[in-house]
Amino acid sequence: MSSRIRSGTWARWGWLLTTLALGAAVIGSAWANYRSASLAAQDLVRGEAHTLRDAVLVTNRLRGDAQRVALDSLVVAQHEAGLRFVGWVRTDGSVVSSGGKADPAPFDVPESGSDPEYLRLGSRMRVYFPPPEPPPRHSTDGPPFPSDGAGQTRRLPPPTIVMEFEPVVAAQMVTRARRSLVVAVVGAFVLMSAGLGFWRLSQRIEEGERRIEAQRRLSTLGEMSAVLAHEIRNPLASLKGHAQLLVERLEPQSGDRRKAERVVEEATRLEVLTSDLLDFARTGPMDMRMVDPTMLLRAAAADVPGAVIRVDGDRAPERWLLDERRIGHAVLVNLLRNAVQASPPDRPPEARVGLENGGLVFTIRDFGPGLPKGGEDRIFDPFFTTKASGTGLGLAVARRIV
Repeated sequence: MSSRIRSGTWARWGWLLTTLALGAAVIGSAWANYRSASLAAQDLVRGEAHTLRDAVLVTNRLRGDAQRVALDSLVVAQHEAGLRFVGWVRTDGSVVSSGGKADPAPFDVPESGSDPEYLRLGSRMRVYFPPPEPPPRHSTDGPPFPSDGAGQTRRLPPPTIVMEFEPVVAAQMVTRARRSLVVAVVGAFVLMSAGLGFWRLSQRIEEGERRIEAQRRLSTLGEMSAVLAHEIRNPLASLKGHAQLLVERLEPQSGDRRKAERVVEEATRLEVLTSDLLDFARTGPMDMRMVDPTMLLRAAAADVPGAVIRVDGDRAPERWLLDERRIGHAVLVNLLRNAVQASPPDRPPEARVGLENGGLVFTIRDFGPGLPKGGEDRIFDPFFTTKASGTGLGLAVARRIV
């Protein structure tokens, strides 16, 4: 049985660790896929921007309305690809020529730089490309620079290509990767939760098997104890009776009488042991009756010899359904006797009965040194005792009855 439980423990932990590792691997894989999709989307945006820029450069040779018409046509032709605006803009923000409709945000054209600058505007991406090389002039192009009114011309910086587009394909790619990540996280969470649930369930099953095995051993022990107790009780009663008769016939203070009294004492101790064994083995139905819990506790305290026990029943109900004989003798007397033996003579134990959370609770408190370390888990085991003359069955019987 213990070997099977150990095998089940290893299998349970192996299942749990495998499930957690699998869930973590799923999340890690989905996250790596999402990161890869994000980086690929950035590269796609840059590639798309450069492709559209090449189309805009063709209009660099045009002027006036011809350039505006070409830019509008480009926006219309590339609308499905996400292009929304394109224009030639100077560093002061003035638009030389444009097509489409720009975002309301003002143009902040960089004055220098060889690399394009990207700016996110809601769903759009605005890109500033460095000014291209000026095209060769023709006689029909007009003056190269505008006049300042005094016959002088002033050199204006070349315009910059400003483009706004919605990265539709890149956004779809990132959205799909994000959706996959969410599904993976949820699936991994469900998988790991199921693993933890199975681990807890198997743990409870294993604990149940341990309890069943313990109950089986206790049942076997109880049957054996009952047989032994029955076999011992009759000759023990005869031995005790004859020893008592012998005590009555011997002279007081004689050595033979002291020996006979010792026989009676030991027979009485064996009689208590056989009674405890029978109580431990008894499996009959409980005799439930309405009794006064406070009176039951006071009667149990009175049955403990040589002790004055303070009983508190202020919070107890007047009547409660109990097995008076078993609760009173096998449980309360047992606990009170242990408490008296553990407490110092100048501080007797205390007993209380009352209602707590809808149930009847008996509380026995002693003032002794406490249990030795490690004894807390064994105090209810049959035949476990810390006393030299104890049988180790009192608490086992009390717990079984309760």
